[in-house]
Amino acid sequence: MDLIAADRPNVILIITDDQGYGDFGATGNDIIETPNLDELASRSASMSTFYVSPVCSPTRACLMTGRYNYRTRCIDTFVGRSMMEPNEITIAEVLAANGYRNGLFGKWHLGDCYPMRPQDQGFHEVLMHKGGGLGQPSDPRENNRRYTDPILFHNGEQVNTKGYCTDVYFDAALNFIETEVSNGNSFFTYIATNAPHGPFHDVPEDLLAHYQQKTMGSLIVGKRNEQQRKAEVDRLARIAAMITNVDQNVGRLFAKLDELDVRDNTLVIFIDDNGPNTRRYVGDFRGNKSMVYDGGVRSPCWLHWPNRLQAGVVRHELSAHIDLLPTIADACNVRVPRWLKLDGQSFLPLLEGKRRNWNRHLVLQAHRGNEPVRYHNFMLRHGDWKLLHSSGFG
Repeated sequence: MDLIAADRPNVILIITDDQGYGDFGATGNDIIETPNLDELASRSASMSTFYVSPVCSPTRACLMTGRYNYRTRCIDTFVGRSMMEPNEITIAEVLAANGYRNGLFGKWHLGDCYPMRPQDQGFHEVLMHKGGGLGQPSDPRENNRRYTDPILFHNGEQVNTKGYCTDVYFDAALNFIETEVSNGNSFFTYIATNAPHGPFHDVPEDLLAHYQQKTMGSLIVGKRNEQQRKAEVDRLARIAAMITNVDQNVGRLFAKLDELDVRDNTLVIFIDDNGPNTRRYVGDFRGNKSMVYDGGVRSPCWLHWPNRLQAGVVRHELSAHIDLLPTIADACNVRVPRWLKLDGQSFLPLLEGKRRNWNRHLVLQAHRGNEPVRYHNFMLRHGDWKLLHSSGFG
């Protein structure tokens, strides 16, 4: 029997764009300032061996469906290859069928036309940019590659907005949360920033000035000549400004949850979508976005839920984006249709100490083209063993 709505948790899933594993104080970065995310990490249970795809759309297809992206037809990031089959069932559809109100704010990147838009796939409230990001060909021409005061799409209608894009997404998300709490509804809020994805010309000016006074060079990986190093230092300062802006908004989010007195019964999950968009610090790993080395496919996975999960619990079992749908469904005590063939499984019992056996393998692959090529840019992990062919994304 389903729990009554008042006892069900709310769910907030936050995913950033091109923020690598090493872009947090909690993962060893002493340059980029992320105090709110570091606090989130310290107050969360976590899956320490959590994988995502090498690039963005495949990750989003996997987390939305609990299935490998190749099953969904989402195999790339552009020219029609980033769209799922319309009959794929998303976590939003599963939750909507059980009385949840669902909102998406930011990046969808799984189809901009009916019937593949988020509002066609279980979301009731949507504020999004089109395609892979602001400043890309899907952007309205008059947006002029702006991250500040961007032209976005509210439930399918083009709208002008005011403010830096990440602030705009969080503003809308907080308004959605406040409305649903006021109405007594359980909610699923998906906040998918397009920061710190490029272009990097339009970033919060105060934070950029702050980072331009810091020594960014220690984050650079690989050799650079003097001119290249100067350009990379500038780019890293811009990326850091975008990341700290995300962090500030995460702080605003928790302040709102406290104001509404719903923090304890809200499951907040934080991940990123792939490795970093430049060769920079990734902790103990190697690689970056588009690579199947761990620097390209490892992500934090922090789960904050005071009513049920103990802060500081760390599980090292192999987990991934495909596990988010079954984990969220498990947390919300809703049933996934039996006929839906999932590749993922709930890791909630691991975090609660209710399950010990977790024998599974994980396969990840992403590259350009119309169909998968055997072993091209591919990895297989089982236990402590990893087989990979890092043959490049092209």
